[in-house]
Amino acid sequence: MKKLKYIILPILLCGIFVFGFNKFMDKKDTELLQTKDLFMMLHDTKSLVKDKGVFANNYLMRNGYMMVMGSSELSHSTKQHPDYYFNTGRTKNGVITIGRAYTQTLQDATILGSLDNDIKDKKVVLLLSMQWFMDREGVTPHHFQTRFSPVQFYRFMENPEISNKVKDKYIKRVSQLLIKPGEFKPEALYAKIYMDKSIKGKVLKEVFRPYYFFRKSMVSLKDKGITMKKLEHMYDKDEVNYNIRGKIDWDKEMSEAKKEAERRVGKKVEKLGGKRLYIDKGYYKEYIHGKDSKFKNVYDYVDLNKGKEFEDLNIFLETCKDLGIKPTIVLLPGMNEFYNYTGISQKERKDFFKKVNDEVKPYNFRVIDLSKNENKRYYLRDVMHLGTVGWVDLCQQLYNIYER
Repeated sequence: MKKLKYIILPILLCGIFVFGFNKFMDKKDTELLQTKDLFMMLHDTKSLVKDKGVFANNYLMRNGYMMVMGSSELSHSTKQHPDYYFNTGRTKNGVITIGRAYTQTLQDATILGSLDNDIKDKKVVLLLSMQWFMDREGVTPHHFQTRFSPVQFYRFMENPEISNKVKDKYIKRVSQLLIKPGEFKPEALYAKIYMDKSIKGKVLKEVFRPYYFFRKSMVSLKDKGITMKKLEHMYDKDEVNYNIRGKIDWDKEMSEAKKEAERRVGKKVEKLGGKRLYIDKGYYKEYIHGKDSKFKNVYDYVDLNKGKEFEDLNIFLETCKDLGIKPTIVLLPGMNEFYNYTGISQKERKDFFKKVNDEVKPYNFRVIDLSKNENKRYYLRDVMHLGTVGWVDLCQQLYNIYER
């Protein structure tokens, strides 16, 4: 009996400490989120707080922020970025932009599944890129793991609003992508045990239950610690002001966007395969100049309509349905001249965007189809990313949806 006491007492004390420390972190992070100017955190495209966290995202969504999820187009490569319009005091709602290169729909589903269910009327926008669907296998294990978040993963799997059917699909894909998991060995094992429906699997779930209770507590505390560390180094609200006076004049913004694009493109005629490209001169010089033979039909093998990314898109859509989230799906264009030359014809692209529309249609989610702008000058800054004109157009459409 004495030996048992020496085992149980430390565990009990540890549990009490973790519980108390967790409450302290909740209180501290909430105070910091209320008193700090959050512009620089929101502006950070490589933020662990947003991309891999839960606590700050819940706070912001509860305060009416719009979550815009995408990938590399969300880098601050132009002034005309959602942060510039929605985080400068000129709108009712702020914006949380989440995503960088190789963030794709499975990770976006994870983020949504990690949010608190008591937050009503979540405003969610998904910027969907054609490039995600070019690889038959979808996102690679390496890229998925660089964006993977244990705290978001466990929150998704424990979310009571997400059906077992969706969780089964989700955990199967996560398990496929957590090969050679490195620091994510506990999550890879969790997925393996979860998928095992045998008696052995059920026994293992019970055996590992205490361990995973502790693991979930630790990754949650880590998220709160990272959030606190980030916020403590930021300015208080009364020390700095990034707000812009007045309302957004969209006609003026579009006029300035066109002028800026003209400067970025320059006067020199830049071509690929004899066709002029109206893209940033710096991008052309670094990635395209003198490489006509390299790019000729380089993507001829690609079949946009077959691949695992459609499976991941389905998981995203089903997750939204289960959670009662009605996202806006934005279909981003690719540059017509570039993709025609590299082997993905306009017909193939149209068929692809039609298939995406068909996938979304049964859910009754809003779709903004920007693919029709693939020929519009200055809409893109390079062959795939929104440019000055494209961002103004999209941000105005989002403004009209969520601000009016």
